[in-house]
Formats: sequence, C-alpha cells, structure tokens
Amino acid sequence: MRLVSVILINFNGLSDLSACLESVASQDHPDIELILIDNCSTDGSVDLLRDFSRDPAQLGRFALKSPLLLLNDSNAGFSAALNRGIAESSGELVMSLNTDVVLDASFISSLVGTIERDPEAGSASGKLLRFPPGGVNNVIDSAGHVVFRNRLAENIAEGQRGDQSALEPVEVFGTCGAAALYRREMLEDVRVMGEYFDEQFFAFWEDLDMDWRSRMRGWRCLYDPGAIAYHRRGGAGYRKSLLVEYHNYKNHYLLMIKNDMPLFLLRNLPGVLFTELMKAGALLFRCPRALLALVEVFRLLPLMRSKRRVIQSTRVVPARDLEGWFQPFPYRKWIRRHLLDRGRMIMDGEMERR
Repeated sequence: MRLVSVILINFNGLSDLSACLESVASQDHPDIELILIDNCSTDGSVDLLRDFSRDPAQLGRFALKSPLLLLNDSNAGFSAALNRGIAESSGELVMSLNTDVVLDASFISSLVGTIERDPEAGSASGKLLRFPPGGVNNVIDSAGHVVFRNRLAENIAEGQRGDQSALEPVEVFGTCGAAALYRREMLEDVRVMGEYFDEQFFAFWEDLDMDWRSRMRGWRCLYDPGAIAYHRRGGAGYRKSLLVEYHNYKNHYLLMIKNDMPLFLLRNLPGVLFTELMKAGALLFRCPRALLALVEVFRLLPLMRSKRRVIQSTRVVPARDLEGWFQPFPYRKWIRRHLLDRGRMIMDGEMERR
C-alpha cells in the first residue's frame, strides 16, 4: 500500500480545523503521513495543531510517530507552504488539503485506487460537495477543473445536485487543490526553478497552473465520483474580498504568460478581450483596488518569462492537442452571475442600509 503524504495548510482556520483533522485521522487508508503547516495564524489554531500532534491517541493512525508540525514565521501563502510540505514529505503520493475540508473515511483510499490504475495519471480529483456534510441535495463544489477558450476556468458541475451530476469517472483537465491527490513523480517532473507550485501565485489559481504544466508534460488527471469530501470554500483564512479578487486577477495573467501559446491565444482573442474588459469593469464597480494587481503582473513579468522558457522547452504535448481541452465559454451564465446578480446584491444592500 502506497504511503500518502497529506499536507494540511492552516491559516486562521480554527473553526474548521477539528473536523478536518478528525476526518484525516479516520481515513481507512493504512499508510498516511500527516504534515501540518501553519502560516502564522493568530486565532489560536496553532495550539490546537500542537495538541493534536502530541496526542497519543493519534500516533497509531499515521506512518510517523506523530504528525510533523511546521510553523512559518509569516503568512507565506498557500503555494510556498505546500512546497515546504512536499519537500519535507516522503510519500509516493501527495495530497494537498485545506482546513475547510472534511473527508469521507474512504476518500484517500478511493483516490489512491484511481491513480494507481493508470501510470499516466499524475493527479486525481474526488467529488467535493458543499458544507454541511449531508446537506440538502449535496450540492457540488467541484468535480475537477474545466478551462475555457477565453482562458477562464471553473469547477466542473459547481452548484449542481450531487445526486444527479458528475456521476461517472472521467478524465478532467485538472483538480481543485483544496483536496487533490498528486503523484510525486509528476510533481518532480514539472518542477520549475526549484518550485513545485509557483510561489508568486501566493494563493488561488496555483492548482490550475499545476494542471496546465502537467498536461504539457503528458500527465493525466482522473475524476473519481466515489471519493467524497465536503468543502466550505472561503475558509482557511481567505475571506476578505480584496485579497481574493487581487490574487485571482493577478494569477490568471501569470497563468497565461507562463503556459499559453500565442497562436491559439490569438485565435481566441475576441473572447479573451471581451471577458477581460467585462472582468475589469466588474472589479472597477465592486473592488477597484484589485485592479492594482496589474502593477504586480508587470513587476513579475521577467521572472514569469524565465519560467515560461523552462516550461515550454520541456513540453511533450503539442499545443493543438492541449487546446482541445479548452471549452466554449458560457457567456450568459457568467454575465448573470458576475454582473447582474452581484449588482442586485449591492443594490439590495444599499436599500437595507437606507
């Protein structure tokens, strides 16, 4: 049975941490190495992590004598913390885990079985449902990633009923990093400038960057509907809209600079430009300071171009094959959700304040 290194990254996740830790300790996979990383939390969750790592009742449940606890001196971000955990781990398989996730007891063993059946599978995605576990209709949070021709991405089947959607095992573009299983061989294969996950992303879209880079190296991602977990989303300390909007906006540009091919980007340029104008307009309306992310993009441009040279020089999958994964974009749905619905929410809030 393969050793799975579970890397749990905490940042002010006290309200979710106990349930998450208990779900990891209750896994039926027999060989789990647990690495706990704290990004300089201030909510008391470090004490909970210390108590858990020293609890004799937990010791027999993991491959090591006790979970390894690593404390960062500052909030290094999700990517940097995850890279530290990967470097400290020893499992053939690595799982990234957010504190706002609760795993069913067979989640890890199901994904291990899925990834072991295909030697070309570099990652695996389970079926993430919305909190609370057992909630009405078990609404889907993520069944993997889908990417669009305008270079935006989405969680597959997000918001759909779990008992009616994403019922079959399929190959998907990639997996949500909140609870993703990666093959170590793949992580080593796509490592760039000493980094598994790009630390300039800080948080958000780093999993999509991994999806894209691994695809270019010929690795596959498999979706397993039998691996069930529950994701609160918005936990792990990232609840402030400016932080989310800033890094989302910055990172989707970094993603394209590193990985995209000019020819296919030009072929889809009308859709890309339309979406960028709409997104910038939406941010100008609801979170204008997030647009300052463009300054950071220009600052990072030389580094991203250096990383791009490494990535493109080692790709084995032709751009035309990769482009086949990019789907037509649902413009009506996106405009309704990001502009009309948010506009109504803002107007409703103004009316309530009056």
